[in-house]
Amino acid sequence: MARMQDPKYQEKMRADPGARWYKEHLPIAMRNLKKLSDAGVVIAMGTDSGGGPGRFQGYFEHLELEYETKAGLSPMQALVSATGGAAKALNISKQAGTLEKGKQADFLVLSANPLDDIKNTRSIESVWIGGVRVPAKKQ
Repeated sequence: MARMQDPKYQEKMRADPGARWYKEHLPIAMRNLKKLSDAGVVIAMGTDSGGGPGRFQGYFEHLELEYETKAGLSPMQALVSATGGAAKALNISKQAGTLEKGKQADFLVLSANPLDDIKNTRSIESVWIGGVRVPAKKQ
């Protein structure tokens, strides 16, 4: 976090041609996402944000959901991109992707409805993996 807050690093990132390219092309990508969704293409959210400096897996998936709705997808469409759509893209929708009897169950319990505002995916009450609750971090 200290690196991300360093003014020299922030200036370096502002001047980076690659970063500028992504910023300039984001509106095009968002329009294309909406066109693909409207055409019936399965949208799948991925977890390719992790691994590099300044990329925090978990945080960026919430931003991706937000950007999907800014692109014109409904909150439900964005949620499906992270669940059923991702399972379809990986060809594992018979085993995962929706909450159904006999399927693997990784899910979040939220304290606010993400259909009202996709940012409510951040209001995490509990996390479940394989149907087992993950113990809360002790503070």
